[in-house]
Amino acid sequence: MPKRLEFARLEYSEAGGLSEQNSLNRPARKGFVSVHIPLAFPARTSLRTRSGKALFASSSSLVAMALMTLSAIAHADSVTLKNGDHLTGGVTQLAGGKLTVHTSYAGDITIAFDQVSAVKVDKPVVLSLETKRGKGVDVRKVEITAIDRTSDGFSVTTTSGAEPFPTAAIAIVRTPAAQQAYENSLHPGWLHAWTGTANISFALAKGNSDTTTLGTGITLARPTHTDKTSLYFNDIYTHDGIAGTTTAEHTNAGARYDHNLNPKLFAFGTGDFAIDVLQHLDLRTVAGGGFGWHAIAKPRQQFDVLGGLVWTHESYGAFTTVNSTPPPPTILTPAITHSFAALDFGQQYTRKLGAASSFTEQAYIFPDLNDTSQYRVTFNSGISTKINSFLSWQTTISDVYVTNPPSGTKDNDFILTTGLGFTFTRK
Repeated sequence: MPKRLEFARLEYSEAGGLSEQNSLNRPARKGFVSVHIPLAFPARTSLRTRSGKALFASSSSLVAMALMTLSAIAHADSVTLKNGDHLTGGVTQLAGGKLTVHTSYAGDITIAFDQVSAVKVDKPVVLSLETKRGKGVDVRKVEITAIDRTSDGFSVTTTSGAEPFPTAAIAIVRTPAAQQAYENSLHPGWLHAWTGTANISFALAKGNSDTTTLGTGITLARPTHTDKTSLYFNDIYTHDGIAGTTTAEHTNAGARYDHNLNPKLFAFGTGDFAIDVLQHLDLRTVAGGGFGWHAIAKPRQQFDVLGGLVWTHESYGAFTTVNSTPPPPTILTPAITHSFAALDFGQQYTRKLGAASSFTEQAYIFPDLNDTSQYRVTFNSGISTKINSFLSWQTTISDVYVTNPPSGTKDNDFILTTGLGFTFTRK
């Protein structure tokens, strides 16, 4: 004669926790999750499926399975949709009308929030109520454990109880850690929020050839909600040891600061410096500013148009060149200094390509206000592809054209660099 199995019921509720109920006849109470587990049965119990296939389980494994089920239920957030469907996981954020839930079986799942009727979380999340005040943002934080849609808005469960909220107020929900990171981004310290890339290339040849080439490039950016600071430096040097000549020595460096006046309009200030030994440019200094317009401002694509005024000061050193039809055998070109005001017209474009690559491009023209037939054009472009969290493959193009270089020198300098680079972030 088979042994009689005895069962007990375990119930879980957020208010009362886990409790044992010794009656099978009482229905599960509202707000409770119940699981029936056997208290006494043979050490090896035979169960059969509808198809008649036998399954075997020990008493200890069944108890463990029941407790694991209760534990998973107890520590999972839940989302109820308007159509009655339920989803469990971890609520990570609500932004842009989308609710994101992280699940162990499908990763992040995004749900249109207008299709959600209720959200319940195991650990409090932060409802962020933001009000723009001038150029700043006032943030009021409310810790919540549940959101229920009502006929005229939402009922939100806080630490002090349920409160009604209008529909427009339920727009941004973050985890406490994500909320803290967002607040830090509103007012970062000067040494924080920097991102950048750096690459160094070196080539050496000895024997029948004797050349040395060194190239470096660094770009830094510190974007915030109200402004952006950019720094750059690049240099290339090549020396031919057999001929005893330097065949390339060019350095560019600069800084720029943008400040948003409104979501579309910004003011900027810029400073640039250049040295080109083969063009006999000892130093070119450009400083100025103006206004720009965010023609496209999207997370994956941005296009800016800008214009302003700059002051340019450039010094070319004296040099001699060999005359192919003497006399005289050489020609002396005296030192030249230019100082003038110029217009500054330009555009810059950035775009993310897939998950790992980004493309940047910028072009500027600087007409001399004293003689608009004389001008300088600069063009810079680059593409960067991340290999891992800190390594990337980078290719950059730089071109500078001037209409009035010293006699005997070329009016255009073109540089192409490609190689392995380093990506870094200072939060």
